[in-house]
Amino acid sequence: MPDVDLPFRFAAGERVALRKAIDRDLDGLVELRSDPDVRRHLGGAVPEGRVRDLLTARSISWSTEGSGEFVVADAESDDLLGMVVLDRRSATRPGHVRDEGEELELSYVLRRSVWGRGLAREAAGLLLREAAAHLEDQPVLLVSTVDNARSIGLARRLGFEDAGTFTEFDAEQWLGSLRLGRWA
Repeated sequence: MPDVDLPFRFAAGERVALRKAIDRDLDGLVELRSDPDVRRHLGGAVPEGRVRDLLTARSISWSTEGSGEFVVADAESDDLLGMVVLDRRSATRPGHVRDEGEELELSYVLRRSVWGRGLAREAAGLLLREAAAHLEDQPVLLVSTVDNARSIGLARRLGFEDAGTFTEFDAEQWLGSLRLGRWA
């Protein structure tokens, strides 16, 4: 399967915009990777200094260099709220709905200060709509630890249906699936 090839670098929604990372996003990107609450279901926090060193060594734009990787920004202030990504789930990893794997996989993470406002749903929906306008209909996966009820609830509100569970990273994972064409 080819990589996700999304031909846009910006998309605007009602309250959020999707864009590529810029230099002023550094502190927000560091917070996303080092906040223990944000990273509780994502393998844990990374020390702030290590994240900052990595981002400054590689450049801020490295965070969103893939065509399906976006900063979620406030539509008015342009402040970083989080990130949303649509990429391919490698066939070498567990958790698939097709034998050959390589399905699209949606992931998102938002700063703790903006949780509970529906912004993750808006950002994920915006990315799925834009992707559906540019890609053929195909399965999209969403993976979450089974104990992350908020993320699974959001996945279901987005239209993801239960597709099973599996173990990865020493934790039981929930697998959700939907057809991209649903968002066309």
